[in-house]
Amino acid sequence: MSKKILLVDDDPGMHLIVVPILSKAGYSVLSAKNGEQALHLALNERPDLILLDVIMPGIKGRDLCKKIKAYDVLKNIAVIFLTAKNSQDDIQAELEAGAVTHLTKPVNPTDLLKTVDGSLVNNHVKEFEEKN
Repeated sequence: MSKKILLVDDDPGMHLIVVPILSKAGYSVLSAKNGEQALHLALNERPDLILLDVIMPGIKGRDLCKKIKAYDVLKNIAVIFLTAKNSQDDIQAELEAGAVTHLTKPVNPTDLLKTVDGSLVNNHVKEFEEKN
């Protein structure tokens, strides 16, 4: 069974770029254009990883990340911020919100896949260690 990734970004162009890259690599990709839709999808679909923009209408990315981490059923989902915001303060705020790492837009397809693959492996190891 392929791993599910939820892409959350209000820019349709990002979906047109990122979804084919992830799909071609064998991932099942869910798309959300705002935080409310993303939270609904996360609760119903339980993705293995979430790619999340910071600046969105409604619930902002960092607030959404905190909400996701507050749910017991979602707290172990790896969250990667994929955003144009890339100052050290921004990255630190993302990590404090619960993200595992950060990617800067525009993203290189190779970097995207390496980061996604690595985050899924690390998250799987972390879950295994917590259970044992």
